[in-house]
Amino acid sequence: MVTITQWRASGGGISGNNRGFALVVVIMVLLLASFLASQLTLDVRTEQRIAANAKERRRAAILAEDGFNIALFRLVDKPVALEAEEAYGRLVNGRSYTHSLKGGQVRYYAANESGKIDINAAEPKLLELFLRHWKLSAEQAGVVLASLQDWRDPDNLLRLNGAEQEYYMQLPEPYIPRNGRIEDPSEFFLLRGADVLAGKFSASEIFTVHNQGKTINVNSLTPAMLDFIVEGDESRRQAYQEARQTHDTLSAAMLRQIVGERRFSELEPFFRYEAGASSLFYTITSTGEAAVPGNAENSAGQGMTVSALVRILANGYQVLSWQERYS
Repeated sequence: MVTITQWRASGGGISGNNRGFALVVVIMVLLLASFLASQLTLDVRTEQRIAANAKERRRAAILAEDGFNIALFRLVDKPVALEAEEAYGRLVNGRSYTHSLKGGQVRYYAANESGKIDINAAEPKLLELFLRHWKLSAEQAGVVLASLQDWRDPDNLLRLNGAEQEYYMQLPEPYIPRNGRIEDPSEFFLLRGADVLAGKFSASEIFTVHNQGKTINVNSLTPAMLDFIVEGDESRRQAYQEARQTHDTLSAAMLRQIVGERRFSELEPFFRYEAGASSLFYTITSTGEAAVPGNAENSAGQGMTVSALVRILANGYQVLSWQERYS
């Protein structure tokens, strides 16, 4: 019978080198298992975040559509139920409204197209004043105005500082000018010289093709148009909004007091003061913001903005365009 001592003496035990190797293998296995476990945890968290973001984006989209429907309801159906009047009473053109709904909040406004600059009919001087408002030099503004005329006329005769097909076809991403009446306000940013303004404002909040006049109805201004008229002055912007809430129609005297004598004299030839909506076309802009569960400090999560051009009919409405963007 071989004793343990004899077995170890004969080489049957584990040598020191072998024991060290086994320890290294065990440590490597543990490290690999820890790495795999951490990667699995990270993957699970990433999938959860992706799913949560998708859920918030979908909730924001639903909220934005809710805001659109509320604005449309107030334009078309004219709420008459007593319980609806307090929250959804008379809708003031261009005024922004905020409502808390299940899952977040929604901000929206509806603006009649008569309160915008008709890009096909407006006087060049009004367009120049708008371009100078955005800090374009007189030379830069001249390029945009000449290019606009070239874009709309049916020929290829080049105006001084303008642009025709030859210019646009030589661009890195070439395109053909319309050579006709503009059909979408976003075409403005395709004009030579207008690209420097891209991203600074939405063309649909400033320009329209449905005003049917050379002047602006000051009782139907969008927030962006109001900012242009008051030159970004917050106190004047607030004064306009308060006046619109109090009076159905602003007069020339009221507007003069709001914007100041200098600005009024500059823009007065391009104003008109019509009561109500002078156009059947409205732009409804609605932003839905999904609430972040359990986050009291920052309740706003994913956001989505819907901008739709709507034509009001005698027996309903027609959606002519629909744009969506996430924020």
